[in-house]
Amino acid sequence: MNSKNKPTSIWLTVMLVMGLGLLVSAGNPMLYGQVDSLENFRRLVIMENGRKKPLDTYAENILKQFSGRSQFQKKPAIQWLARVLFTPENSYDDKVFLITNPEVLDSIGVERQGKARDRYGFSQLRQGLVKLRQLAVRASRIQDKDRSFIENEIIALYNKLYIYQQLTASFDFLLPHPNFAVTAEETRSILELPGDKKHFSYLDLAERKSKIREVMTSLRDKNQDEWTAAEKEIVGLSQRLKHWARFYGELPLTVIPSVVKDKETEKEEKWLSPWDIAKSISLDPNAAVPNYLFLVRDFVYAFKNGDQAAFDTAVTGFNRSILEQAGDRIRPKAISREVFYNKVDPFYKAKFFYGFSVLFLLLSFLVLQKWLYRFAFVLLLAGFGLHLFGMVWRMYIRLRPPVTNLYETFLFTGLIAVLLGLILEFFKKKYLGVATGGLAGLVMLMIAGKYALEGDTMGMLVAVLDSNFWLAAHVTTIILGYAGVLLSGFIGHVYVIQRIFKPHKEELLKNTFQGVYSIQAFGIIFTFLGTVLGGIWADQSWGRFWGWDPKENGALLILLWSAILFHARLAGWIKEIGFALGSVIGIIAVVLAWFGVNLLGVGLHSYGFTSGVANALFIFIAFELLFVVITLMVLKTGARLGSTEKMAAKYDV
Repeated sequence: MNSKNKPTSIWLTVMLVMGLGLLVSAGNPMLYGQVDSLENFRRLVIMENGRKKPLDTYAENILKQFSGRSQFQKKPAIQWLARVLFTPENSYDDKVFLITNPEVLDSIGVERQGKARDRYGFSQLRQGLVKLRQLAVRASRIQDKDRSFIENEIIALYNKLYIYQQLTASFDFLLPHPNFAVTAEETRSILELPGDKKHFSYLDLAERKSKIREVMTSLRDKNQDEWTAAEKEIVGLSQRLKHWARFYGELPLTVIPSVVKDKETEKEEKWLSPWDIAKSISLDPNAAVPNYLFLVRDFVYAFKNGDQAAFDTAVTGFNRSILEQAGDRIRPKAISREVFYNKVDPFYKAKFFYGFSVLFLLLSFLVLQKWLYRFAFVLLLAGFGLHLFGMVWRMYIRLRPPVTNLYETFLFTGLIAVLLGLILEFFKKKYLGVATGGLAGLVMLMIAGKYALEGDTMGMLVAVLDSNFWLAAHVTTIILGYAGVLLSGFIGHVYVIQRIFKPHKEELLKNTFQGVYSIQAFGIIFTFLGTVLGGIWADQSWGRFWGWDPKENGALLILLWSAILFHARLAGWIKEIGFALGSVIGIIAVVLAWFGVNLLGVGLHSYGFTSGVANALFIFIAFELLFVVITLMVLKTGARLGSTEKMAAKYDV
């Protein structure tokens, strides 16, 4: 919430929606059914934050933001979203709102469940909405940097409930409502309303706006005391139409393309929600109800009635109408590809293959069975195949290079780390590539999964990145360098541990160190190339090759540290153990370059999303430094003990 007044206006809207929703529930106490298949519905196109995506993706993103999960009760997110849109009263008990700190519940007067970190339903949180609004308004007036963790959590929960309330109101204009009750027969006759219903919908009356306007015009010169019951009823209906139009605006379900003209009369694309269309019809005396709005009404009622055939027919007709209206502004094949990508969920599956690969490799060490190692290698290959498919398919969907945002840096770094691990294993066959590759892939995908909770992972590019050539040349190249330095650090951990527990296995140590050294060389080469290419891009974009920007300094830090390691090794200042420990510290350099600029919030490269990262980053750095210090102490102690044993043997002590 950027404006101080926004929470208040939002709350008014929320309260109205809640009140209307409760009235709808009171007027329609039955719980509706739902259809079995949403295959056509999930392919509807929605515009959000400048990107056209399938409704399937939108549903996943919303559910992830609410609950931290991409499924609800082991069912696709689109099924949950359909319940929210079509039968909101059935979704009130759905426990989708993740509360990470129970103090938030205490502050709004909601009773805690068993666990400190748990999910709650709207029906549970509804009793605390008034207090939540007060706290959110107060917290929104505090500068971001000065807010406490609890205050940020309160604002986040408030925004989630606001979005949820908006979604539940998406099709209210199609449903009969007590606000639009008609009791006088004369009113029915004037407005040509059917006689078998008492309650009508917003759209029913919006369709008859011209007749309502005629009555309102005729009353201008008529004393209010002379109004008939029908005229009074029509005046009330007109006022409630305006009231609804005022409060129901800019709802999130923008599935209808429109072209508007800006001040310079240039065409600009804008997408509207069904509510926006209904609102424009009620306000424009010459507007007719478009056919696709009747199709929306058809599939809303078909879902409520559990009529699969009618639902599919209406959704297909609506989608066809929208595609015709949008023309070349929609790429239907890209929408289908993205739906398929969501179904496969390659990175989620790859994460499990990597995890089980590492697990079976550890088992092979314990029981000394060769087949377990082979199985671990096959699992790593399978995970890599899914990982590679996911990256290539994302490129196919977006027609972009593999790395366009912070989320994709984790995906691509993990992919390259696994590839390097497989290459290492192919040449060395000493378990090292499987262990480090699988672990690196697993860690990178786990981090990526956390970042996916922040929003759309295929969002629109910021202006400075909107160049396919430089994205491929600079960003991809430097991420290759990051991957090399990171994997070298992973192998460095292995080498140090081997030196402690297997100091006499010279051949094993030699092979492991070669992995550390060669992959560190790969990392420095591509980091250097990526930095130079970035300088050329910066010169073209900003008019200078180098500007000591935090991100540029981060890349320089990686280069300098790697260069120091190689020079020190070649000069004989450090030996294998020193180089390995240096590669571990190289991981710290990479994560500082990766996240540091985003934590600082300054510089031309500050365009990633990093909320909540600072503490995790500091803990990670502290852990790595502690690892280096402890292993150095252990190795020095071991060296002294070894020297004492040699002297004792020499003098036969």
